[in-house]
Amino acid sequence: MAYIAVSMKSISPSSRVPLVGQRILVAEDESFIALELEGTLESFGCTVVGPVSRVEEVLRHALEGSCDGALLDVNLRGRQIFEILPKLQALELPFIITSGYNDVTLFPAIFRALPRIAKPVDESELRRVCEHVFGNSLLGRRSRRCDV
Repeated sequence: MAYIAVSMKSISPSSRVPLVGQRILVAEDESFIALELEGTLESFGCTVVGPVSRVEEVLRHALEGSCDGALLDVNLRGRQIFEILPKLQALELPFIITSGYNDVTLFPAIFRALPRIAKPVDESELRRVCEHVFGNSLLGRRSRRCDV
């Protein structure tokens, strides 16, 4: 599955898809940020899975039941999320990378075009990107289950 970079200016209101009921895995090892993301996603109507703080937990959730999507911090307890991204792509799990590093050149070249949001996260930007990435990617996907 190929992902493209998401330009906020290219996402029009007509391309938005509601997030209500979507199960979104939050992978973040900073508890305050994780709670903030959880609250924001819940205010969008999402069901939050996690938060989880280890790369292994992300992969386990994706393999065991799969969620509708995931917000993934680049660095989870000293391990980078990039090592499992090909597996998540093979599972067709849409995801958004969150990072305090807004310099795309710090990411491996093959992952530079993936949807991402810089931290601190702006709530309106998060909603737009989630609606675009998670909502639109679900329109033709098979039903999937995720254990909380």
